[in-house]
Amino acid sequence: MIEVDLAEEFSVGRGRIREIFKTLVGEGYLEFIKNRGVYVRRFTRAEILEMGRVREVLEGLAARLAAETELTVEQRALLRALQNRMDEAEASNDVDRYNSENFQYHAAICAIANNRHVEQSLARVRLPLYRLQLPRSFSSDSMASSNRDHQVITSSILAGKPDAAEAAMRAHVHAGNQHVARLAEEHFR
Repeated sequence: MIEVDLAEEFSVGRGRIREIFKTLVGEGYLEFIKNRGVYVRRFTRAEILEMGRVREVLEGLAARLAAETELTVEQRALLRALQNRMDEAEASNDVDRYNSENFQYHAAICAIANNRHVEQSLARVRLPLYRLQLPRSFSSDSMASSNRDHQVITSSILAGKPDAAEAAMRAHVHAGNQHVARLAEEHFR
């Protein structure tokens, strides 16, 4: 990453960019290579699977909390709209759109759960970075399976069934972890 370009793009000083780099290196998202610069860190399969196990529990808890919530009309409409958009993306076999809607869907459930600690913890393990590392690992078949899971999760949250919502979400994330476990080694460092 080129410090000068980033400072210019975001209209901040190079010192601020260095601070951000230092923080992200400390959190393990970037790595500093002496005399070469800062790079987005590639994760090992084991690291991604470890994050996935934590995400399984946290996403399940978020779904449980969302189902326990007295949903507003707006929250219900948002969940339905996101589910409809994922259904449309699946029907048109649009993996990129599905991935985008999927990210928004999980973020919406977390927001509805309204637990700052769950949200902050999930931000660390949800990692858009690992999605960048594994961008083309998602097929039409896995999209269909994922969307069936989402339909069950959505129905459970809307029906106010916390046990079902948590179980469905945990199974959904677990299936994603199993998918990662089967990927070719080329996806990892």
